[in-house]
Amino acid sequence: MDQYLDEGLTDREVDRWVQSACLLCSNGCGADIAVKDGRMVGIRGRAGDTVSHGRLGPKGLYGSTPWASFPDRLTRPLIREAGRLVETDWETAMGRIVEVSKRLLKEKGPLSHGFYTSGQLFLEEYYTLAVIGKAGLGTPHMDGNTRLCTATSAAAFKESFGADGQPGSYTDIEHCDAIFLYGHNMPETQTVLWTRILDRSRGDDPPRIVCVDPRRTAVAEEADRTGGVHLAPRVGTNLALMNGLTRELLVHDWIDRAWVDAHTIGLDDLRETVDPYTPEHVAEVCGIDPEDLRTAARIFGESENVLSTVLQGFYQSHQATAASVAVHNLHLLRGMIGRPGPATCAASSVAAGVS
Repeated sequence: MDQYLDEGLTDREVDRWVQSACLLCSNGCGADIAVKDGRMVGIRGRAGDTVSHGRLGPKGLYGSTPWASFPDRLTRPLIREAGRLVETDWETAMGRIVEVSKRLLKEKGPLSHGFYTSGQLFLEEYYTLAVIGKAGLGTPHMDGNTRLCTATSAAAFKESFGADGQPGSYTDIEHCDAIFLYGHNMPETQTVLWTRILDRSRGDDPPRIVCVDPRRTAVAEEADRTGGVHLAPRVGTNLALMNGLTRELLVHDWIDRAWVDAHTIGLDDLRETVDPYTPEHVAEVCGIDPEDLRTAARIFGESENVLSTVLQGFYQSHQATAASVAVHNLHLLRGMIGRPGPATCAASSVAAGVS
């Protein structure tokens, strides 16, 4: 279990531990806040947390405590007077918001108001914000930084499944026998989830890992170690790579025909689209070894429970939505959704300050 305390402080000197969660990335790891003399003096992971299993990312572990009492942190509201921001009390600040809001609502109506938020609030805070903005003021103009981060993810999930919720969870890590990571370096961007994967890959019955990343990363090294493969396509060629993987599944009949017939449409169109993408053609376009493509496809085609995680190397790239939908298509061809183990997930997070 990860823990950080201010220098020189011991567990016995902590007055109390307050149950909370780390909001510095989208994982939302369960955490306990150490409090002494009314001030945050440390943090620890919670061993029973279903997401983190007691671990914390580097920002949450080493950054949250110093930030809580950092001298540059705003502790009083600011209002603009004569073009300058000046400190004031909360009653004055809230009164200004009410005054201006009432005037704008009267003059221009609810469309005069908009809300732009963080992606790291508690669920209760998002609910309250929606009540204020949509039910109260009546404005549809509510958005957050998640729009920039996950727009492709949402579009791809809606195109494949009709809704932007992903059909999987982190618990699938414990049930899969292969993990495909598309376009992200999880050891640096999602340290907590990567250690959870290492619990599997370094334990009994490890899953094979396939890394799709132009760079040689720790994920690629773990792929080699587990008997998987590292596919390093040229930047901008993700869709060609995915078309090649899809074609291999179809050519070798690594599909669940009954499931596909019952739950999908467009198989003939898909087959026609990917037919030109032979391993040799994909190798020419993407700059990879055709045998590596065949190996990756075989792992996907012969495994029982594949977990796919996707991030910005696919989501913020050329033909991003199409390439992301192609990841979903692999799972649909094999009927690999809706049960423990096989899933496709948008691995959105910035645990180490990068994505």
